[in-house]
Amino acid sequence: MKKIGAVALTALLAGSALYPYAVQANEDVIQTESEEVKDATDFVRTTGVITNIENRENDLMVTVENDQELITIFRIQKKTLLFNSGTTNEMKPADLKKNMKVEAYYDKNKPMILIYPAQITPELFFVIDEEKPGNVKVGKFDKDFLSLDKELKLNIGEETILLNKQGEKVEMADLKGKELVVFYSITTRSLPPQTPPTKIIALDPLNEEEQGEEAEESTAVPESVLDIIENDHYMKDGVKMIPLRKVSEGLGYYVLSQPKTNGALLTKGNVTFTITRGEKMYGYNKSLQQFTVAPELIGGNKTYVSEDVLEMLLSKE
Repeated sequence: MKKIGAVALTALLAGSALYPYAVQANEDVIQTESEEVKDATDFVRTTGVITNIENRENDLMVTVENDQELITIFRIQKKTLLFNSGTTNEMKPADLKKNMKVEAYYDKNKPMILIYPAQITPELFFVIDEEKPGNVKVGKFDKDFLSLDKELKLNIGEETILLNKQGEKVEMADLKGKELVVFYSITTRSLPPQTPPTKIIALDPLNEEEQGEEAEESTAVPESVLDIIENDHYMKDGVKMIPLRKVSEGLGYYVLSQPKTNGALLTKGNVTFTITRGEKMYGYNKSLQQFTVAPELIGGNKTYVSEDVLEMLLSKE
């Protein structure tokens, strides 16, 4: 079984044989700074524009494309903290619209299924307000409220709203040692820049129980199935198409061809998927879901589906 997590960048340190002591001291400093930057946040940040929104059971699947035309599908849930960057007001999933600029933050240690486009459940999701400019900083701060990456210094005043994750008011002392979500608009030209933040939200780290739930919810792709996909796939419209029968049977499903409906029936326990070639919509028990690309018949007898079906097949195990 394979799990894919976020990968942190490491620094490449150069040495010199002529000055071993000085080089060693310099390496120690660089390594310390590198460790601080690495631990400056527990989140990975990604930005882009919403290109599609789809309701799926209790989740909202939001497709985001970045400047490099890379696509990520974010699963917005009730527990996702959703805010407007300018007003700092909390938003509802129903407020999200196509063409909105957004920022998403997700746990860098969260295991993910190896598929493209990636499907991620973010902890934090921000809509970039085009009318009322505002910035968001997510990170850890020292005792003087200087971010560990040295990019921002907070000058917290009486007008700064201090809240916890549940939206309850807290004191400045409650911010110590917490990952902070900082809303701000103006900064000084000093190094590092300083700001009087508008609002700060103190985030609690995942406790062991929540981490256990995350691990339980995140299902890995078996090595045997990854090998099947690696050796038998093709690309269409930037999406990897994979063999339906081989992959489904590799995940323990029974696959029954249905020539009269030009499709297939997948069953496993109480779970049933009904797929029709040439149609994006497919059935999951009594609900309807949608592929990124419609299934295709290749070579006269093999059905290929978009790789995003893995997320559904695995989540129903």
